[in-house]
Amino acid sequence: MKRRDLLVDVVLLTVLSAAAALGAVVTADVVGQGADPVPTWLIVGLQVTTSAAVVVRRRWPTGAALTIVLSALAQTMLLLTQPTATVESLMSANAWTPLALSVAVEHITERGVPPRWSVRIWVLIALLAIASVRPWEPTVGIVINGLLHSAVAPLFALYLAARRRRLQLLQERAERAEREQWWRAEQARAEERARLATELHDLVAHRVTLMTLQARALTMNALDDGTRRTAEELRENGALALDELRELVGVLRRGGQPAETPLNEPPIPPLAELVDAAGRAGQQVTFVEAGESPELSRVTGRTAYRVVREALTNARKHAHGAFVTVDAHYQPDQIRIVVHNEAGKRALVVGGSGTGLAGLRERVESIGGTLEAGPDGAGGFRLETVMPARVAS
Repeated sequence: MKRRDLLVDVVLLTVLSAAAALGAVVTADVVGQGADPVPTWLIVGLQVTTSAAVVVRRRWPTGAALTIVLSALAQTMLLLTQPTATVESLMSANAWTPLALSVAVEHITERGVPPRWSVRIWVLIALLAIASVRPWEPTVGIVINGLLHSAVAPLFALYLAARRRRLQLLQERAERAEREQWWRAEQARAEERARLATELHDLVAHRVTLMTLQARALTMNALDDGTRRTAEELRENGALALDELRELVGVLRRGGQPAETPLNEPPIPPLAELVDAAGRAGQQVTFVEAGESPELSRVTGRTAYRVVREALTNARKHAHGAFVTVDAHYQPDQIRIVVHNEAGKRALVVGGSGTGLAGLRERVESIGGTLEAGPDGAGGFRLETVMPARVAS
């Protein structure tokens, strides 16, 4: 039994016992006035004994409800032998019957009492109401007290149970409507992602493919080695851009879920090749490695490659001609990369939106790393990131 259920049982038993005790006080006063003590004290005994039914109401709801109703009916039958004045005195202080009948109705509506037994219990409650109002000898006091004890209390308990079920139904409907609304929003977002992926692929992939093919043709037909090398680098960069575009389109279509890495997918080029390519493009770059390079997971390798590439691109755009240093410090469980550029000329662009660094920071933090970037105080710019060496794809 749960602690909350045990607490509820103790409270109910205490309330019913207190009601029975109140009835005992009134009974003692009535007996002192000359009433027959046998049936009046039998009523108190039935109330005290029947109160124990609340303890077993969860295991035997039908038996508990039937016991309470039969006990209330027996108490009413005992009152039939008493004078009208005695009955009015006893019923005016009888709080046990309405409380116990409310518990019995709760059993009928909430505890899984079979329908055939529910009908029988309601028939007994109707007989109890008839006997309580004494239609053969009605008085205002007896009719009012009889209805309050035998009919109003069960009907009010029935109303509370129906209201509780209605509120539960409304809550379930609200939760279902909220789930449906969330599902529709997710479906709309998925459709929008698919549309954006299609437009992105159609608008960009075609142009980049043409650039790559033209660079390939220039590589084959170039008359001098310098032009041929430049065209080949242009072709390689275009091919890498196509690969990343396809990956981005795939992420949009999958709703941000990572894809399984095919076995034949080429590995990410090492950072040294990226730095060498930047140097061949005219950028002054120095690459320093420290420590023994661990076996990086593909996610970490791809993120490190993009961090360095973005930092070199920003240095080329915002500090044209500046000297750039790329430091990679390897540890068994992490990699630390620092890209620092000195002050240079703002020759290519006037300013930037900052979305590139924001996107990098989100990518790094998504794999459990950190990224800090900002001016160095001497006109240059410094970017530092620390990432785990191995991350599950």
